[in-house]
Amino acid sequence: MGMAARFALAMTGFLVIAMVLAGLVLLPKTQEVVDRCVDGALRVAVRAQTEVNQGQGTLQPIPGSKMSRSKGVLRYDTEMPAGSFSGRKAAVYEYESEGGVSIVAPAILESPREDLTGLIIIVGALVVCMAGLIAVGVAAQTSKPLALLVDDVHALGRRGLRHTVHESGPKEVFLLARAIKNMAAELDSAQDAQLELGVREREQEVGREVSAALRPSSTPEADGWSFSEALIEGTEIAGSFHTYVEQEDRILTVLCDTGDGVPGALVGATARAFLRSALQEQASLSEALASANRELHRDIRRGLGVTAVCVDLQPSTGQFKIICAGHRIAPLFWGGEEGKLSRLQPEGIALGFDAGPVFERRLEVREGVLSPGSALVLASTGLVEQLDEDGEEWGEEAYQRTINAYLRRGVEGAARGVINTCEKRMGDRELDEPDDPIPNATLLIIAKEN
Repeated sequence: MGMAARFALAMTGFLVIAMVLAGLVLLPKTQEVVDRCVDGALRVAVRAQTEVNQGQGTLQPIPGSKMSRSKGVLRYDTEMPAGSFSGRKAAVYEYESEGGVSIVAPAILESPREDLTGLIIIVGALVVCMAGLIAVGVAAQTSKPLALLVDDVHALGRRGLRHTVHESGPKEVFLLARAIKNMAAELDSAQDAQLELGVREREQEVGREVSAALRPSSTPEADGWSFSEALIEGTEIAGSFHTYVEQEDRILTVLCDTGDGVPGALVGATARAFLRSALQEQASLSEALASANRELHRDIRRGLGVTAVCVDLQPSTGQFKIICAGHRIAPLFWGGEEGKLSRLQPEGIALGFDAGPVFERRLEVREGVLSPGSALVLASTGLVEQLDEDGEEWGEEAYQRTINAYLRRGVEGAARGVINTCEKRMGDRELDEPDDPIPNATLLIIAKEN
């Protein structure tokens, strides 16, 4: 029930009770005062009539006074002659028929007003007291839940938005409490979302810093060779990276994919350090990857892994060796003389999953020669995972058709052209959408110039 309804009901009930009690008190007391006054008036009238009869005086109407008749009785005002009522005004009632009588009623000196005034004051005081008690009761019923609500609002500020708000009291107070409770819940959700957004932004910042640190500062330089690279800077945090290790007449190119998030970025940083160290110390690609695998398996958390593709190129002869450790996107070989694109997919499992025997047994090394106009193409998984505006992935087949079309025109600018084609397909996707992050992507082309 609302506050207005409660107040109206309480006051209506109080007025009914007050009127009944006032009537019970005033009626007998008023009747008593009236009876006493009538009795006194009759006594005075008898006495005055006796004096008038004994004195044989004549009562005359006061000049200018009003006379009235009702049911054969004439009434007029007069002034008492000599006697105990001498000079007092009186009312004379005469019966006008034959043999009628008259009654003289002097004005009484005792007025019932004082008695009735005192009685009315007492009853009024009682009514006011009762009204005050009713008002205090209604105010208490209203103010108590309001006071609790005020305490809850203060507690929300002191203890946090998850404090429980009491929903009680009249309808209006109840609705206000529920509104405050819902508001606190929404603010708490908004606060959690803001904190989550801040954490995500910090993670993205850390991921970008890690990605930037893993990225090589320059590409190798060798006479007659070009090392082209093109990137898509996405919003997804990952430890994907590529690096180069240069030795005498030997250039090693490594492209790796790791898991998403900050853990993936940290694993990527660890894998890069192990791989660079192993490739510098070991002459064999198989031994270098086996050494890095043992280190990663020991140091990274179970379930995490690193895929890698590694190319060992001798610029002087054009001979190359290529090894793959679970890399999803197959390396591509472009034959300049034939103008044909083919897949190179050596077997192997990801680094870090196995302690050594299975990993080393599955490794396979492919060899070949890059003649003038030929090239090797390496791509990270993020390139084929790019979504268009309809949410469809680009896919490896579409990627290979695109790279084939560009390589037919020439190796120079092919990497940048493929990346531009992919970005146009992506359209106007928002880079800051947390629910649909854009993967980082890398494309490398190692080519022998004509």
